[in-house]
Amino acid sequence: MIFPLLRGLLWFHRAPAVWLMVALNVGIFAWTYPAYRAADLAMETILDDDSFVETNGLVFASRLLHKPKIQAERYPSSLRVLAARSVEGDTDAKALLGHMALRQGQFMAEMKTLVKTDEGLGRIRGDAVQIEKWSESVARLGVIQSVHPSFRLGLSFDQTELWRFFTYQIAHSGLIHLFWNMIFLLLFGTFVEHTRGSLAVLLTMWFGGLGGALAFIGLSGLSASPLVGASAAVSALIALSASHGHRRLPFVFWLLPMKGYYGVTWLPAWILVPAFLLPDLAGWISAQPGLGAVAYTAHVGGAVIGLLMGTLFPERAGTFEEMAQGLTGTAASSSKFSI
Repeated sequence: MIFPLLRGLLWFHRAPAVWLMVALNVGIFAWTYPAYRAADLAMETILDDDSFVETNGLVFASRLLHKPKIQAERYPSSLRVLAARSVEGDTDAKALLGHMALRQGQFMAEMKTLVKTDEGLGRIRGDAVQIEKWSESVARLGVIQSVHPSFRLGLSFDQTELWRFFTYQIAHSGLIHLFWNMIFLLLFGTFVEHTRGSLAVLLTMWFGGLGGALAFIGLSGLSASPLVGASAAVSALIALSASHGHRRLPFVFWLLPMKGYYGVTWLPAWILVPAFLLPDLAGWISAQPGLGAVAYTAHVGGAVIGLLMGTLFPERAGTFEEMAQGLTGTAASSSKFSI
């Protein structure tokens, strides 16, 4: 195990901008959590209904196969293959396609519009009883999403108002999502504030989040599921930290319970790129459309902004010397893994 120590977790008086951003994220989550929890449980009730999911897959399949030339421009061939298997009665294909359809923004927006009227409902092919039950669930899903904090604050296919490009950055999809984003925000944010200043932190985070959203829209496209989280902003801070190039930064490592195989080692800052940023690029390239839950392209977009910010904000004088003086001793000098 190896993990960046950087400047450690500085307290508020040393890194006020970072702690204010943490307070904002945690505060928004705490404020919206009751509504988030209630809406999430209500959505799970619908999505755990196998009949609804399979019918959703069949409806999507009929749309894919009804006008194949038009749909070929919108959806990848893998979805059309699943559609053909679904109409042939393959239960697994219907279930998989149904789950994937829930993320297809254009399809879900069209369905929510159609089920509002009997005339629209009649245009959907399939068993009348199943379609009726499915339409009720789609309508209920729309009501739940209208009060769900992630949908109210996040970016999705039919919700792209300008203010959402900023509010999505301070909304999170759960406690674990919030926890890890805040840990990395504290780790890299306090380092950036120590070495570059408070303004560098604030501008890098907000513009990194904006760049991440634009990259996600351009490279992946918004789906029916909302884009939320501070990950793009955090990726921008990581990239800004990596822009120090060959400056050596402290990393905590633990490989074996033997002297020299645990402690603190100093590695060049560019190590942060393969450690934290390249996996996002690989994840984007290898991700299957409609199946990924991680917004890799948003992370990549945020990282690009972070690297650009590295050219705008110079290093503060003496910050690396101060950091080195605070991390000396046996642990820092006995490493077998210095580069």
